[in-house]
Amino acid sequence: MSVYAVDDVRRELLVVWPAVVGWGAQVVGQLRPAVSAETAGRLSGELTRLSHELWGSYVRPAENGDDEQERWGVVLDAVQKPNLPDLSGQLLVSYDLVEEAAHRLGRVLHEVGDAALTGVVVAEVRCEVEAVRRAGLGGLSGRAVQAASLDRVDASPVQVSAVDQVLRADPFGGGLLSVAVDPAAACVAAAHWLAAAAVVAGEASGNSAAGVFAEADDIEAVSVEVPALVVGRIVDDRVSPRRVVMDLLRAAVAAGEGVIVDPEAVAADYARIQSLVAGLPAGQRAEVLASEPVRATLLDPRRPARDLLEHLLDGIASCRLLFTEYADDEPEAQRSVRGETASGAAEPEESEFVVLVREEAEQSGDRLS
Repeated sequence: MSVYAVDDVRRELLVVWPAVVGWGAQVVGQLRPAVSAETAGRLSGELTRLSHELWGSYVRPAENGDDEQERWGVVLDAVQKPNLPDLSGQLLVSYDLVEEAAHRLGRVLHEVGDAALTGVVVAEVRCEVEAVRRAGLGGLSGRAVQAASLDRVDASPVQVSAVDQVLRADPFGGGLLSVAVDPAAACVAAAHWLAAAAVVAGEASGNSAAGVFAEADDIEAVSVEVPALVVGRIVDDRVSPRRVVMDLLRAAVAAGEGVIVDPEAVAADYARIQSLVAGLPAGQRAEVLASEPVRATLLDPRRPARDLLEHLLDGIASCRLLFTEYADDEPEAQRSVRGETASGAAEPEESEFVVLVREEAEQSGDRLS
């Protein structure tokens, strides 16, 4: 979200927002001497609150997109014509957090009574609303870039397609963690490519697609549980990557709010761990239980989408590790593919693994639609 502050020396209202690297900033407007430090602080605080609620609606989009579009108009109206206390002191408060944040900001502006300042703030709110709207459509340019730092429980088809192209160029997704992409959309595309990589590694090793991660973990420490779950649901259960990713993200977000989405699964996991330690001495039992906590989510609830993306990319690297292990005894000519450009010049060598993963991802590409 954007954060607002006041420069008391220059009497300026400022805004800063997170970017892929560092922060962006600009001056919103000048504050007249009549605006007290206390009022200026309230103004910046209410602007920050409104930005928080606006981006909260991006992270948790309404099922009906038209409702969101109507809300944007209500926000601007509320800033300019807020609900005010009546003659008896009673105040109408909206249950909608975004709308009420706009009314709170509007009441501060009404108290200041500066038409020029109101115009500047309304223009700023319009800019923030437009950034949220563009981010929802998959455009992360300008101020909308801050969406790349948020964990959204949805994925823009535009962003999924863009990340799919990035992974087509580099199936290991080396640059995904440092570019302006929606983390949730990146997870959807990465889950598709992980499934393709697991199929290729499974065929090379004679293992199941979901089983390649435990085998790769015998070679070196890699992420096992999350990649295996994702691949098992996509390859074996034929669930779409989007559905798999959204289920994981919703469970993680709910866990962060103190809610268990699937209590039966948590209870079953608890029973499984208890059965494993039942025959151990008390001291060892406590040690094992401490190292195997029962979890409501497999992801870090503080940063679920980015945590999931890291697991998925680690899983793709694990597939390459296992594939290479089984390909070591093959002739060099079979382990690489060299193409030629139209002029006949040799292109950079690509591993057979990359070529096979691209082919598998292409053949199963309909699951991304």
